[in-house]
Amino acid sequence: MRFSKRFKENVMLIAFGVILFFAVTNYALALDILGYIKSILYPVILGAIMAFIFNVPMSAIEKHLFKTPKNPKRQKLVASIKRPCSIVLTLLIVVGIIVLLLVLVIPSLAETISSLSKNIPSIVKHISDEINGNKALSSLFKSIGVTPDSLSSGMSDWLKGGISALKKIDTMSFASAVFSSIVDFVLGLFFSIYILAQKETLKRQIKKVCTAFLPDRASGRLASIEKKSVDTFGRFLVGQSTDAALFGGLCTLGCLAFGFPDPVLIGVVVAVSALVPLIGATIGMLIGFLLICVHSFSMAIGFVVFLLVLMQIDANFIYPRIVGSSVGLPPLWVLFAVTVGGRMFGVLGMFLAVPMCAIVYSAFSEIVNDRLERKGKTKTKNKQDKQDTPAAESEKNEPATSAQ
Repeated sequence: MRFSKRFKENVMLIAFGVILFFAVTNYALALDILGYIKSILYPVILGAIMAFIFNVPMSAIEKHLFKTPKNPKRQKLVASIKRPCSIVLTLLIVVGIIVLLLVLVIPSLAETISSLSKNIPSIVKHISDEINGNKALSSLFKSIGVTPDSLSSGMSDWLKGGISALKKIDTMSFASAVFSSIVDFVLGLFFSIYILAQKETLKRQIKKVCTAFLPDRASGRLASIEKKSVDTFGRFLVGQSTDAALFGGLCTLGCLAFGFPDPVLIGVVVAVSALVPLIGATIGMLIGFLLICVHSFSMAIGFVVFLLVLMQIDANFIYPRIVGSSVGLPPLWVLFAVTVGGRMFGVLGMFLAVPMCAIVYSAFSEIVNDRLERKGKTKTKNKQDKQDTPAAESEKNEPATSAQ
């Protein structure tokens, strides 16, 4: 018994409606199911994400360092060592960047936290004295109903609460969480290496499955989405990383020029946070403000003003030229992607959610436009068919007959 295409579409629509109704009416259960699936598949998902990221530098290394020679014997040699050497070089680059960031950030950050925990009363008193000594800041706080005493007590309680919360962390649970994260990372790393080593084979197998089980139109659309995904993500990763490095470098130079403390640490923090689109630079500014507050509140205010100016220069002149419209995603959806990605996969999810959402947005827009175009053609064709019917022809000829 063969079913028509319309019947199949109606069945799929009804099934989708039933699943959506169940998910909405039992959203807690649906979230628990998704969370359970995510916890099981997390190393695989992490490995796929890491492979997607590593594929960008690996492809560049293969293209520029392992060019195909003209000699046929050397072609076989280069083909055999190209992929393993590119994977090893990519991993060395990634590990080197991570180690460099840790060496630059962790010692200064630990020293700052230690100084902050020991000198909370003196720091709060120093900030309060600087506010009272500055007429503009004093009048500003008074206009919003904040007195020096309430500001001092509030800041002291907030800082003490944060430090005590860090000290109250259970060592065993923290160690268990760290060990579990390390295991997931190592498993994900192995998955990513296997995916990168066999990416052509996996691509060919997926293409065969899509061709076998999907209509030609759907399989062709999936191939187009896959090509666009790789291109969009590659341009986004290169552009965003370049812009973040340049932004962090300009921040470090500015801190050195204006005499702000810990210029290298603040520059690295701002550069790393700037990898997150839209809100990353603001997060880096807040962290830098807290780090400079340990030394001087007036300097911290100056740093905020400086970074706000630098953010405007980057947003209007640097970022559009480096990244451009590579993502092609409206700001509202960028914020949505960053929020959802951060909730689901943390900092890594905040970074990767934007190109992923851009890919979905582009693919969905293409599908909608294609369907609208087909509907427009169908309406035009139906109108043309009605005009070409015998009844329409007779109606056209009636005035001519009556005129005769």
